[in-house]
Amino acid sequence: MKIFEELPRNVQVLILAKLCREMAAVKARNIHHLAKTRNTDLMGVWRGICRKAGQPVCTIPVEATSAVING
Repeated sequence: MKIFEELPRNVQVLILAKLCREMAAVKARNIHHLAKTRNTDLMGVWRGICRKAGQPVCTIPVEATSAVING
């Protein structure tokens, strides 16, 4: 599995834009909230984001998983 932080910058931006779009669609506060709304785990959400971006599955960005869950 490729490491997100080692991907080319344009690929990182594409994947993060897809994540933002998915979060905005359900008004999710963070990736944890998005996973909860979809009744799945973080990796399940991330696999879907990578697929929708047309990229192979990579690791979840460190910054995305360090968000505090508030409810």
